[in-house]
Amino acid sequence: MREVSILVVGGGPAGASAAATLAEAGLPVLLIEQRDQLGGAIHRQSAGGTESHVWRPARHRRNWTALTARLQAATDRVEIRTQTIFLGVDGEGRFLFDDRRSGRVFARQPRAAIIAAGAIETIRPFPGWELPGVMTVGGAQVLLKETGRPPAGPILVAGSGPLLPALSAQLAKAGNPPVAVLERGQPWRMPKAMARLALSGGPIGEAAAYAATLAAHRVPYRCGGVVTRAEPDRDGLKVGIRIGTSEQTLRVRHLLIHDGIEPNRTGIPLPAPDATVPILLAGDGREALGADAALLDGRLAALRLLGRAIAGTAPEEHGLQRARDFQTALARALHSEPIQPAPETVICRCEGRSYADLQDLADDASAREIRLMGRFGLGACQGRFCGPMIAALRGRPLSATSPPRWPLRPVSVAALARLSIDETE
Repeated sequence: MREVSILVVGGGPAGASAAATLAEAGLPVLLIEQRDQLGGAIHRQSAGGTESHVWRPARHRRNWTALTARLQAATDRVEIRTQTIFLGVDGEGRFLFDDRRSGRVFARQPRAAIIAAGAIETIRPFPGWELPGVMTVGGAQVLLKETGRPPAGPILVAGSGPLLPALSAQLAKAGNPPVAVLERGQPWRMPKAMARLALSGGPIGEAAAYAATLAAHRVPYRCGGVVTRAEPDRDGLKVGIRIGTSEQTLRVRHLLIHDGIEPNRTGIPLPAPDATVPILLAGDGREALGADAALLDGRLAALRLLGRAIAGTAPEEHGLQRARDFQTALARALHSEPIQPAPETVICRCEGRSYADLQDLADDASAREIRLMGRFGLGACQGRFCGPMIAALRGRPLSATSPPRWPLRPVSVAALARLSIDETE
């Protein structure tokens, strides 16, 4: 019988780093990735299987080249399964996966598991955010990296966070700079946070490169700017914006929105001291600290499984703390008070439920009552996207189902029926 592997779910920087570290220690690893290639969001490759030529910082390119070389050097100990979806854990403690290539579900019961499922984007809803032509900044960045082509027509980028200037600079380099970037925060009002940001040792040089690119392409970057609503306008959108006390309307083809990221925890099995299979979280799925920190966190998770977390991990711990300090200072610098959405604002896109529908529920409604009585989070995303919005509007987090029930993602009955004992360890 083959040796039982350590399972790593997620082929982004954290998962790949964990897999490489475990393999270099001589352990067999099963690395699962839902896309057709490793890389995650930050290192997404072209759809044709070739290297993406979308501009990105040289540091990221070097990091990913070094990491993939480590994986290639350990091919005899790392089994990589792409186009494979993590479905959850069944009642017998088996991890279930949907292999989209073969159209079958298989199960594995590993020695231990590292879940590096990444993060999800959050937005602050406004009337019209669900319209065609509106997309999250992260989604647009993935499409740009996969196709190598920016969306056609005028683009407005709005929301908050470092991903806004990053994508805007990439769009400019690709030939279609945005008409404007609206940052919700007003960092000049946070001088202490800005000082901490400058001293945090974060990727200030990277931010300066984005700023220089936007300036060279004459892209306006407006702080304190928010989108108030979006409406259909022929083959595009009519977008209402407010900057300070000034209001105006822009006509664009695409509106890209983003208000930060949160760890992807919906339905993810969390670490527990009495678990049959030890589980660790890694990367942005544990704590959203960015691509560089994800590499460190993946390695640290692997070292913890190897029992080496005490000796020799000072560089990883120090690097994670620096990233944490940077993200904390950045969040303070860009902080802005939430704006109560209009009643007609859609909150749950899958079910078409509005803010008025959410307000109709009792203030003390439980997460289960919000789902079943309000019909929020019952669609295809199962609350992954609307959950953070609802939590922010209700003033408290929505607790996830514990333990999580599978399947976490839609799967065909035919694929489930083909679950084979031969595919079980």
